[in-house]
Amino acid sequence: MANGRTVKIRRAAIGVNVTASCLIAGAIFLMVNYLGYRHYRRFDWTASSYFSLSDKTIGVLKGLEKPVAAYVFYPPYNPTHDDIRELLARYAAVTKNLTVEHVDPEKDPARVRFLLGKFKIPPTDRAPSIVVFEEGEKTKYVYDKDIVEMDYSGARRGQAPTIKAFKGEQAFTSAILNLTQGTQPVVYAVTKHGEADLDDAGPRGLEVCKTLLERENLKVEKLSLHEKRGIPDDCGLLLIAGPVEPYMDEEKKTLAGYLERGGRLFVALDPRTNSGLEPLLKAWGAEAGDNIVVDPESAQRLIFLSPLNLLADNYGFHEITDQMKGRATFFAEARSVSPEASNRGLSARTLLQTSPSGWGETDFTDETFRFDEGKDAKGPVSFGVAVETNPEKAGGARDNGFRLVVVGDSDFITNEKIATMGNATLLLNIVNWLTSRENLIAIGPKMPEQTRVRLNAAQMRSIFWLFGALPVFGLLLGVVVWWRRRK
Repeated sequence: MANGRTVKIRRAAIGVNVTASCLIAGAIFLMVNYLGYRHYRRFDWTASSYFSLSDKTIGVLKGLEKPVAAYVFYPPYNPTHDDIRELLARYAAVTKNLTVEHVDPEKDPARVRFLLGKFKIPPTDRAPSIVVFEEGEKTKYVYDKDIVEMDYSGARRGQAPTIKAFKGEQAFTSAILNLTQGTQPVVYAVTKHGEADLDDAGPRGLEVCKTLLERENLKVEKLSLHEKRGIPDDCGLLLIAGPVEPYMDEEKKTLAGYLERGGRLFVALDPRTNSGLEPLLKAWGAEAGDNIVVDPESAQRLIFLSPLNLLADNYGFHEITDQMKGRATFFAEARSVSPEASNRGLSARTLLQTSPSGWGETDFTDETFRFDEGKDAKGPVSFGVAVETNPEKAGGARDNGFRLVVVGDSDFITNEKIATMGNATLLLNIVNWLTSRENLIAIGPKMPEQTRVRLNAAQMRSIFWLFGALPVFGLLLGVVVWWRRRK
């Protein structure tokens, strides 16, 4: 009798323990889900932070004041479907002012037809691969070609094209900017002095530069100071990139008047040239030297390249370069540009400079590049300067005062060099600062190589047994043990 009573007590205890364990497990499950709901977080475990959003994108999303809707027309069989879904989920997690709708033509063909008609997207035999952003009555279309770069190198061997790079963040953030930035600043690039051309697709052209600026919600136009005899009132920024012929006196007067009115000017001057702008720039806080910058430390890091090439990562303290720490920029050849003290109430600061071992070489015929005391400028040599109205002397009205950036090299923004290292980021930071859009100054979206893990049948079976069958077997074994203990 005692034994029977003991067995019953033991069974009851086991039952209570099992019930309590189930209740505790359920409570923990509910608590974790509740906390996950209240404190939502997404993590990126990829080695290259493939899905992590840039500071720039986060700033744009947090600054959204009006609702923006994204309609994704990517079919599930598209190779970038999953990447786009994950990326936009991260966008939506940052702000409540962005909603994302994935439109599936197989599940909801009526909805697809309605949206295609609404956005005037012509119907095709296959589902469209497009993302449409909408803010009020404004729309912005992002096409497949804007999102991915494809590799067709295996086409001759009968291989299907593969994804080389995913540019979704760049494309989506640019689209949101275009919808929400209100008025579109106009960038005028000065011509007729041998400057690099906006429409030139060659190595020395600025076609890529123009594309990058347009993605920043900027309108880019050409301007001849001689023909126009003035600078348009809608000019948000004036760009002078690599002039090789001198500016006329009347043109220089026009530029001086533009700066006096609070204009914004970006000048990139190459060594071994005389643009005639040097006295004007010196009067406005940036002195361009008649030299060529040499930096032995930089030359040691750039093996097999010219000793005149500069690898710059020694930045000054400024909004333009504060986010560039640890990110180098490349310059083919540069001349010095130094902050010039003046009585105009200006604030001039160095952006780019050499190591202490660098100098400004004045003897262009000396191929040995030796520092001459008393003749050459001693390092660290500045070759990039930002100037603005001193906020303290202007009553703090920074946005209304003039701004000027002078860099001693124009090659870094040409088609051949702009994709090198951090050159594109530096360009965009300069432009955004000059146009008083400091909230957009950040390291731009990354373009990592896309990698895929491909498994054969044997590997798939191993994963099935490891993550599928074994847990089930363990659960069944636990039930058997529990059942035997009941007896």
